[in-house]
Amino acid sequence: MTAAVARAVMALAARCLGPGRQQWALAMQAEFDAAVEDGKPLAFALGCLVAACREGLQQDEGQFVLAQYLLALALLLPMAALQVDQAVGFLLTPGAGLPYGMVANHAAQNPYLIWSQNSALPVLQLLWLSLGVAHLGLAWVLVEGDWTRVVKLGALIGAATITLSVFTGVLLLDMSLLIAHGPKRAIALAAILATARWHARLSHPTERLAR
Repeated sequence: MTAAVARAVMALAARCLGPGRQQWALAMQAEFDAAVEDGKPLAFALGCLVAACREGLQQDEGQFVLAQYLLALALLLPMAALQVDQAVGFLLTPGAGLPYGMVANHAAQNPYLIWSQNSALPVLQLLWLSLGVAHLGLAWVLVEGDWTRVVKLGALIGAATITLSVFTGVLLLDMSLLIAHGPKRAIALAAILATARWHARLSHPTERLAR
């Protein structure tokens, strides 16, 4: 288990160095194999990661990679956890029905909506879960640099959010949670757009040289 974690850390360190420091990455990998034989792979891998981050901050490619991981780990993954937690909250609700906190105050005593709200529970669970999985996938494809899938998952998140908002409004449920998540999604979208533009600026000189 320790060796597997150490190898993952080494892979992250190699990514942080960027494409212009691959010789250094290969040298670190060779030394890592020796550290594995000595029984200290994780300590060596962490040291390589710190050194790679310091080196990466001094070059554009390294800064870009670090920004990708920061966006994925600090923003997208926590958002995915929040969406999944909301879906799990429905599953853990004792008995049939919605969690009381999801029912708007003016609709809490409306008997005509009870059946519709309870019937919508599986759909709400699916929508919240799909949002969580989509944010998790978005974090993954972002660090992989797969911008086509970034666009597709971003569109999926937007569609799921709109659908969830419509269902919540029609069923007179409390929309405070959706409203609270709105600024976070806007920040994530702005950060992803900025990262995409950054990537375009970095790749443009390479494209000109290729021509």
